[in-house]
Amino acid sequence: MMAKYVIKHGLGLAYDIKADAFMIFTETGKSYEILKSFLKKEDNSKLTKILDKIPHRHMKIIVATPNQITYKKLSLDKEKDVYPIFIKHREDNRCMIISSGIVHALKMKLLKENNKIVAVVGEPKTPGKLDTIMVVNVKEHVKTITLYELFETLDEKQKKTLKEIIKLAMEIGREGREGDYVGTIFVIGDTLNVMNMSKPLILNPFAGHNASIFDENVKGTIKELSSIDGAFIITDDGKVISAGRFLEIKGDVDIPKGLGARHLAAASITKNTNAIAVTVSQSGGIVRVFKDGKIVFETDPRANILFFD
Repeated sequence: MMAKYVIKHGLGLAYDIKADAFMIFTETGKSYEILKSFLKKEDNSKLTKILDKIPHRHMKIIVATPNQITYKKLSLDKEKDVYPIFIKHREDNRCMIISSGIVHALKMKLLKENNKIVAVVGEPKTPGKLDTIMVVNVKEHVKTITLYELFETLDEKQKKTLKEIIKLAMEIGREGREGDYVGTIFVIGDTLNVMNMSKPLILNPFAGHNASIFDENVKGTIKELSSIDGAFIITDDGKVISAGRFLEIKGDVDIPKGLGARHLAAASITKNTNAIAVTVSQSGGIVRVFKDGKIVFETDPRANILFFD
């Protein structure tokens, strides 16, 4: 029953604030059936009275699902102004679910940068438990398109590891160490080639340890070591192989002016291997993600907690 009220109030809010789109997330399609009853005024209970008082206006209805069967069913539904989208991955938190839906809708040109939407979402990976209504300005998510495109090229373990590294990098960018910004670099994947294109600057503190980036104690150790020179080397599945590695720079790379040796090394290692690099800038805590020698994403963690928190 709660889902019914959440959908009703979310839809009413969308009309009330003249939103450009109403976005709902569903696993089984049941939430969409509830929504459709409101749109068609088939539900004659008092729940629809609020909608009866609101003048109809053109508004896109975007129905997002990670379930292929549900998506196929939605695609067969020919409701006017209703647009189904398929999301490849099941995300881990509400903000991430909404970000994923918006980015997919932008790529499909269902949304524009200046749009405002109302999104209705529930507990992650729990069908039927809608409990959240959020008003979102689409322009806040435009910069994440290239990051999501990168995510879609990765398997689940790689994606999970990259998300964890970005989250850790943002914590380092926000917190620094002893009041000062800390610059560091993480290199993820294609580990053998990365090790062959780098050399140790210090004795490896992770040698002989089965250290995982998903272990809170290991992340605490990384934060303590983040002020040392060199890179942290991480496998696709999150094992911390080494710290303090000097990355060789080979060939020409094109990065924005003003970025230093750390970013040049990140661009070079990702151009010459299949690795992904994540940097934290010592000059301001900015977090950047590199792939194929280019910056695919950057954010200021002090101003944006992104969707990983």
